[in-house]
Amino acid sequence: MLQKNWMDLIKPSKMDVNVQENDGKKGILIAEPLERGFGLTLGNSLRRILLSSLQGAAIISVKLKGVVHEFSTIPGVKEDLTDILLNLKAVCLKVHSPGLKKMYIRTKGPGEIRAGNFETDSETEIMDPDQII
Repeated sequence: MLQKNWMDLIKPSKMDVNVQENDGKKGILIAEPLERGFGLTLGNSLRRILLSSLQGAAIISVKLKGVVHEFSTIPGVKEDLTDILLNLKAVCLKVHSPGLKKMYIRTKGPGEIRAGNFETDSETEIMDPDQII
């Protein structure tokens, strides 16, 4: 029964790739026809594979003193921890050597914290030091 169901699936008969811009960085992949719901499944899988293949630097881990989980509150801080994490996700970095790097922010008292407040090594560059954390 299972083999019969797979034999009756609509398989794509047309595959086409259209490059959108001159630099070759954007394009459209067309595969048609597909079974109902398969386009979304294939599109999400392809998107995840492509995103995981991108090279670059990003903040992947955060450790805050006195914070147990992502929904904790920090005494004296106006923003939710979720907002702070989203702001950290938006920090653009350029790292000039492979491997993991550690960055620190040490601060006390009231004030605004920006990406430029990170203590980094000489191989890590913060692209927008005015980015609000």
